[in-house]
Amino acid sequence: MPENAPRVMPSSIDAEKSVLGAMLLSEDCVLVAVEKLKEEDFYSRDNRRIFAAMLELTGRNLPVDYVTVSEKMSNGEPLSADEITYLSELSEAVPSLSNIDYYINIIKEKSRLRKLITTAAEIAEMGYKQDYPSADILDQASSSIYRISEEGEDRSLTQIRQALLEGYNSISNAAKSKDGLMGVATGFPMMDRMLSGFQPSQLIILAGRPGMGKTSFALNVGEHIAVVERKPVCLFSLEMSREQLGLRLLYSSSGVNSQNARNGKLSTDDFFALADAMVPLQDAPIYIDDSSVIGPTEIIAKVRRLKNQVGEIGLVIIDYLQLMSTNIRSENRQQEISSITRSLKVASKELGVPIMLLSQLSRASEKRQDKKPILSDLRESGSIEQDADVVIFLHREDYYKDGEDRKPSNKSSIIIAKQRSGPTGTIDVVWRGDKTKYMEVDFREGGEE
Repeated sequence: MPENAPRVMPSSIDAEKSVLGAMLLSEDCVLVAVEKLKEEDFYSRDNRRIFAAMLELTGRNLPVDYVTVSEKMSNGEPLSADEITYLSELSEAVPSLSNIDYYINIIKEKSRLRKLITTAAEIAEMGYKQDYPSADILDQASSSIYRISEEGEDRSLTQIRQALLEGYNSISNAAKSKDGLMGVATGFPMMDRMLSGFQPSQLIILAGRPGMGKTSFALNVGEHIAVVERKPVCLFSLEMSREQLGLRLLYSSSGVNSQNARNGKLSTDDFFALADAMVPLQDAPIYIDDSSVIGPTEIIAKVRRLKNQVGEIGLVIIDYLQLMSTNIRSENRQQEISSITRSLKVASKELGVPIMLLSQLSRASEKRQDKKPILSDLRESGSIEQDADVVIFLHREDYYKDGEDRKPSNKSSIIIAKQRSGPTGTIDVVWRGDKTKYMEVDFREGGEE
């Protein structure tokens, strides 16, 4: 090709015509093509239009042939002579019906190449405009390219043998593990017994009223996974700085009174305890992002990049849902929340990592005699409850008492309010606010006194 010749987008019109012709001749070919191809995979505008008509006919369980397709395309007005000729010649363009999978793969390959070219051009344009930091452009690039690679994966119906083998392997791995868990241990043994640990592909909602210690609980779990289990933990904090998070980890790990530390009233033993706590923490695979404005797309891109660097990730913590936003226009906040939780659920499945998403509870529980939180107390609860695999509530009765009735108490509860594949119930814990730490004291299965 001459150096100055205009470059043409990758395409194979012959493969496109062969697939459309095969669909006109065979119902089996229709089903294969509809499963594996999308309208935008076709480069030719005419071929896209024909495939769209075939797609609509299939969706309505109507036959796909020359008559039905031409009628669907005409939309009440007769097709032009050229259109009629082109449609009638498609059936003659098929070398062999048995090769339809090969033709489809050619179309998909050319489509992916076009998407890569378009994405690269968009990324280059962002770079030339200089409207965004390079880090944001990198996140956008990795996210866009990953989506294209995911579209290329051929995930179809599989015989149950594969599902059984995967399930058996999970059980076998749990039996071999020191804790007998399918997922990663959290440092809360009774909770692990109920949940079998935090498992890959789970979206875990941790919810409570402000001041219940959600961040502290998440850090307690994250610290155990990183320090004891030696699995990387990724923490996104939209509310606290990395310095604040580091201090909380130090207080929790060392047992030093946080109030004394803030007031500068530490003893020599306290400093020794802090120094001792620093040793395992500073080498722990904990990665913190304290960007105050961040959405699911950026989070997913950063987690994906970290996973490429370190391999398996033990847990992703996001603190917290109500501070997140998206760049997608939504009619209302509930719709935006739905988009966020759905994106994170899909990401947990695609990346194979558990995601713990912290969330605020509404004031609804304060109006009830029984103050224990229920699923409907989740703000914008419909989508959160639907997308979550596990919902955990933190609850303290003394939180709801006023005046003289509000006597400080360390008694607290971890309530497993939802679990797709296991029991629900309540775990009694001790909350040490001065040390920003939760500790288990008892276990009570749901329904038992």
